[in-house]
Parts: sequence; structure tokens; C-alpha cells
Amino acid sequence: MKETFIKDLQFGDNITNEQFAVKSVKKGKTMNGKDFYDLTLTDKSGEIFGKIWEDKIPNCQETKEGDIIELSGKISEFKDKAQLVISFLQVVDDFEVENFLPTTDKDIEAMWKKLKKFITEIKDKNIKELINYFFTKKEFTEKFKKAPAAEFIHHAYIGGLVEHTLEMLELSKVVKDFSPEIDSDLLTAGILLHDVGKLEELAVEHTITRTLPGSLVGHIPLGSITVNRAVAQLKDFPEDLHAKILHLVLSHHGKLEYGSPVKPAIPEAFALSYIDGLSAKVNTAVKVKKENDNGNVDFSNYNFALENKLYLK
Repeated sequence: MKETFIKDLQFGDNITNEQFAVKSVKKGKTMNGKDFYDLTLTDKSGEIFGKIWEDKIPNCQETKEGDIIELSGKISEFKDKAQLVISFLQVVDDFEVENFLPTTDKDIEAMWKKLKKFITEIKDKNIKELINYFFTKKEFTEKFKKAPAAEFIHHAYIGGLVEHTLEMLELSKVVKDFSPEIDSDLLTAGILLHDVGKLEELAVEHTITRTLPGSLVGHIPLGSITVNRAVAQLKDFPEDLHAKILHLVLSHHGKLEYGSPVKPAIPEAFALSYIDGLSAKVNTAVKVKKENDNGNVDFSNYNFALENKLYLK
């Protein structure tokens, strides 16, 4: 049984036969030509960087992304962050999966109930038909409720997608209040469907990983494909509405350099993009702060999602 979790580890701690999930493995060489392995290890409480130096490689079984491993080692300090220097490692098949999947600390069913209320408030019959095409199907809804919203960055845990989507729906109420010209139903549809491609992009087993379509295509194109397939099943769906919903999905990252193939070109798309960014960035900032709770530095490392270091005090 797993007794020690990443959030509790301190500099100098010795780890003996403790289990972790492998999120990534990379082999490298030092400037002196010696082999080493870099690992990202996770459990439900967070993640930690792992290192296997050349002299310990014979003691370590070969591992790959998604494995559950048992290891021994010591927590050292590297650039003001914890690093697990591994002396022994083996792959195991006797484990409790709930120890390794990070999960929202919010009630998923309660969030789902609130999300469904937004759907009941949609008045446009075509939009409601499209949304119900997805959100009345048990297979889709069960997958949506459990899905993470990202692999690494924001809401990257079980229930993260429904949490992120509900945050956006709640934030959208403010936008709708001060901009009554916004098409409320269209914005709601965009929020509900903007990340639908993540159900194909990400896989959840012992860790959160990226699927082959996720790596080669990405969630934005996958989302547009998913919407197109749904619209093809609906009779006489308006062409202009179809184009607008596709535009919301395709433009929601806001900039071409952020992965959107088109930039926002309708008011609802601008609203969607900024609401998405607000939910994602605040969640990321909180995550960075929590990850550094045990540190003694004033600022975090540079975070590419936040485009800055985060002040921690």
C-alpha cells in the first residue's frame, strides 16, 4: 500500500520501495559522456522530477510512460526544487490505481448538475439540439465528467474538464450581463464544445497521457471534426450557425501562435477566448503556488503558460 505522497516529500527524505506513476522518461548524456535518465513521476498529489545516474542504471529496470514503478532513492535539492535521485527501480503490477490519478477536490456530480442547468437555459432550438446530441449520451457524459482539461498545464486532473467548463460558464454570466448584444446561447455552446476534442486528445489510465491523434492532430482540429460529425447527423442545421460554432472551437486559443488555426472574428469568439484564458491561467497560477509551498524562494521558475515567474510569498 502506498504510504508516502509527493506533496509530503521534503529535502533529505529517504524513499524505500515507494510506488509512483511514470509520466515521462528521457535518456541523456552528461558532458563527460555518461548516461543518465530523467523521469517525471506522479501520484494523485502532484509530480516530481526523477534522476537515475549512470552508476545506478544497473539497479533500475527499464520503464516507459504509463508504468507504475516501485523505487528507492533520496530527495535532493536542484535549482530550489525537489528532485528524486533514484538508486533502485522496478516495474510493478500490484497497485491501487486511485493512488496515482490526481482528481479535482470539488464534487464532480455537483459540478455536473450545475453545468446541466446552463444547458436547460439554452433557448435556440438548433443549438439545444446540437448540445443535447452530446450531453444526453451516457458514454459521452461519463467520459466528459472524468476527463482532465490538459495533460500538464491547467485543470490537469480527473474532473478537470467539467471543472474548467463550469468555471467558464459561470464567468460568462458576467460577460452576458454587461454585453447583452452577445448571443448568449452561442457563447454557451462554444464553452461547452470548445474542448470537446480533448476527449480524443488525452487518455487516462495510470497517468494522463496524450493519444496518437492528440499528438499528431491536437484537440482543436479534433474538436472541429467532432462537431462536424454531430452536425451531419442533425437535419437542416443552419449553415451559418454551423460555421459560427466551428469558428468558436477553432479560434478559442485566441492567437495563431497559441495553436488556433484562425483568430477570433465574432464577439462571442473573443469572449470565449478570454474566458478560457482566465480560467486556465488562474488555475495554473494556483497550481504553481501549491507546488512551491514547501520551498524557501520568493519566485517560482519561469512558467511558459503564465509567461512569467510567480511571486510566492
